[in-house]
Amino acid sequence: MTQPSGRRSAIRRAICIMGATAAAACATTAWAQAGSYPTRPVTIVVAFAPGGMTDIVSRSLAKELSETFKQPFVIENKAGAAGQIGTEYVAKRPADGYTLLVSATGHVIAPVMQKKVNYDPVKDFEAIAILAKAPNLLVVNPQVPVHNVPEFVKWAKTQTNVPYATAGAGGSTHLAGELLRTESGLPLTHVPYKGAAPATSDTVAGQVPMAFQDSMSVSAFIASGKLRPIAITSAERSSVFPNLPTLKESGFKDFDVYTWLGLYAPAGTPADIVAALNKAANKIMNSPEMTERLKSQYSEPVGALTLPQTRQYVEREVLKWRELVKVTGVKAEE
Repeated sequence: MTQPSGRRSAIRRAICIMGATAAAACATTAWAQAGSYPTRPVTIVVAFAPGGMTDIVSRSLAKELSETFKQPFVIENKAGAAGQIGTEYVAKRPADGYTLLVSATGHVIAPVMQKKVNYDPVKDFEAIAILAKAPNLLVVNPQVPVHNVPEFVKWAKTQTNVPYATAGAGGSTHLAGELLRTESGLPLTHVPYKGAAPATSDTVAGQVPMAFQDSMSVSAFIASGKLRPIAITSAERSSVFPNLPTLKESGFKDFDVYTWLGLYAPAGTPADIVAALNKAANKIMNSPEMTERLKSQYSEPVGALTLPQTRQYVEREVLKWRELVKVTGVKAEE
């Protein structure tokens, strides 16, 4: 039976009103969720030991997030396996915004390098923000009689074994060392630690003659003369070490290796919470005060990336490191 046109119009208006009401209700609910988050302390799991770049940046971020959201953001260090232990722990936590992860470049390296990794860096996490980046440095104990890359290469060729320390197997510093070994043929042997701090301490003490470390973790020791920087591993010179040559300048053409830190939540964390954290983290990490603080520690912000841009950054890094692992043929310790 055909309905009168007036009645059909009334029905259409009612449907539109109902749809608009539902949409408004959804928007109100989302606003309420974001506006009330968090209602209790939030744990930020740092996938490395205290004292390194990841830990230092995370503690500064946690302090500012606590002030922004008026709830404690508490740091919990879960070190080991170049960040894998802490990362797998967070991947299994409830996706409610109350357990977050800060990890370094190993977050995207481990799954393409190691056999026993129980997470996918893209599928198992919501990428919230890229916090900071820092060049990796080749540093030596001052007792090593070298001051530049040519001298280092000449000296290393006279050795039967040259151990180098890193923050752990599978990180960007590990891959930097293996890339140099591959391209130079030098007798470099990886010595992994559970974080940058213990690796740096042993290099300062002379337990190992050299290390590949992120600039933030070794900056204080360079300033005090306890470590000597030889080169950086990124493709171009760094603004925080303008006089330090790159390994690429010294003839090792494929070097573009640096450390960056990401903030993540378990996959499925409500979109409004992820958006609120993205906005807050970007504002904090790119503020003049934080930028100056990072610069004083020989690192820098990446820039305020949107959530899609942050996800794309992580995806590109997965592809980049997959290729580098293939080139070096490196296998992580079991």
